[in-house]
Amino acid sequence: MSGGLDVTLRRAAATALLALALLGAKATPGAAIMTVEEPVYIPAGVSDVGGTIGCVRTPDGGTEAVDQATGASLWRSAAPARALLIAAGRVFVLEERAGQPLRVAAYSAHEGRLIRAYDLRALDLPPWASLSGAVEGREWTVFDVAARLAGDRLEVRFDIARRRVSGFQAPGVVGRVQGAGQISLDSGRVDRRPGPWPSPPPLSEPMSPVPGTRLVAVHARAPDSTLVMGGPPANVEGALVSGDRRFAFEMSGDTKAVIVHRWSAHGGGRRTTLRLEHGQATDAVWATLDRQHVLLRRAYEQQRYDLYSLETGKPAGSLERPVDAAVIGPRIYWTTIESEGALVLTATEAASGRALWRRTVLEPDRRITEPIP
Repeated sequence: MSGGLDVTLRRAAATALLALALLGAKATPGAAIMTVEEPVYIPAGVSDVGGTIGCVRTPDGGTEAVDQATGASLWRSAAPARALLIAAGRVFVLEERAGQPLRVAAYSAHEGRLIRAYDLRALDLPPWASLSGAVEGREWTVFDVAARLAGDRLEVRFDIARRRVSGFQAPGVVGRVQGAGQISLDSGRVDRRPGPWPSPPPLSEPMSPVPGTRLVAVHARAPDSTLVMGGPPANVEGALVSGDRRFAFEMSGDTKAVIVHRWSAHGGGRRTTLRLEHGQATDAVWATLDRQHVLLRRAYEQQRYDLYSLETGKPAGSLERPVDAAVIGPRIYWTTIESEGALVLTATEAASGRALWRRTVLEPDRRITEPIP
C-alpha cells in the first residue's frame, strides 16, 4: 500500500480547507489552521486514520471496539449505540439509554474508559427520534447521523425521519427533523444549529468527453455509516469525486484492462493516466469507501472482484461476493452476505490475502425491514 502517507496528508489538507469553508473562517497570515478530523468509514463501522482501532456494529445494534490487526475485542457499548468517529485517542459514540435523552459518550479508544458524556437534551429532538429503528405497528424511524471533530468542538449532523406504511402505498415520511449540534468538549455545552446541514460533497461531477476514449460508469456510494445489504451500488456518471481528485474510467478494447484518467480539480486541467491490467474480461468498476481503490468484476466469474490501487495501479487483493469494501492502511475490510443470510465483516491482509478476523454485524432474524402493508 505505497503512497499511504501522501494520501493521509492530502486528506488532512483537504479536510482543513473544507472546515474553513463550512465554518465561514477566513485564513489570515500567521493564523493557525484548525485541525478537523472526519470519520474514516469501514463497512458497518468506523476506523481511526491509521487503521489501528475500529468500532463495528454488533448484531443487536450496539458497537464493539476491535483491535484491527488481531480482531481482539477491546470493549463494547450496549445497544442501541452508533460509533461516530475515532479521533484524538477517543471514540465518540451516540448512545440511547432507557428513560434518558440521547447522549454522545467519549471513550478512551483502547481501554473503553468513559472520559465524558454529553447530554443532547439541548437538541430538542422529538420523542420518536430513536436509534433503535424498531418497527412500531406501521411506523419506524430512520436515523442518519455523522460527526466531525473541529478543534475542541464535536459537530454532530443529523437527519431523522419517521416513516409509515399506509395501505398498499409506498412508505411515506410523517415526521422529519434535520440540523446539527455543536458540543464543546471542554465545557460540555451543547448548542443546536437548526435547519439542514450543508449538502455533502457530490459523488461525481459532469465532465467533457475525452476524445478517442470509451468512458464507462463507476459504481460508487457516499462514504457513511449505512449498513449495506447488497452490492455493488448504483452507477455514477461523469467523473468520480475524491476530495480534490477526479477519476474517469475507460475500458480497453478487449475489456481486460481499465484505463484511469486522473486529474486535480484545481490543477489547471493537467491529467495523468493509469492502466489497471486485469488480465481478464471486466464488466464493472466499483469504487471503495476510501476512494483510493477500485474493484474490477470478472465478467465470467461474477462473484469475484479484484482490487486495484488508484495511486499505483497495482493489484491489492481479491474478494468473493463483496457488498461493501474499504482499504485502510495494510488491510481490506469487506462485508458479504453468507448463505444463511447473515451480514459478515471480514478483515483481510492486503499483502497476502490472509483473512485476519471476522464479525457478524447483522443476523438473519434481525434483518432491517419495513413493515408489511
